[in-house]
Amino acid sequence: MDMTRVAPSEEIREGELFASRIEGTRILVSRVNGRICAVVDRCPHMGMSLARGKVEGNVVTCPWHNSRFDLCTGRNLDWVSAVLGLPMPKWTHRAIAMGKAPAPLTTLPCEERNGEVWVSLKPQPR
Repeated sequence: MDMTRVAPSEEIREGELFASRIEGTRILVSRVNGRICAVVDRCPHMGMSLARGKVEGNVVTCPWHNSRFDLCTGRNLDWVSAVLGLPMPKWTHRAIAMGKAPAPLTTLPCEERNGEVWVSLKPQPR
């Protein structure tokens, strides 16, 4: 599998998102309970970047519409509930979703070796 060096291991920290690009594709890398996890930096709702999202444990929250995702599995935990990060009444959530069904993030294979983090653009099987 083709892997690209993304950063030194010490730059990938718990509770933080590390943004990078591989061959023009935006990615995010984070450390969750000591484990390196990588995803394509594209919220499945409207394709916007998650790089300014809030990280709590293994969960990243989209800064635009508050969708929440597991950083290691990509699983969607909560679909759109806000506009520009401002919570909206529950009755508006379907309208904010614009007819789009909940979807996961694209997770990417990654590993640490010799003090460096490596990521592949070939998505992990679900």
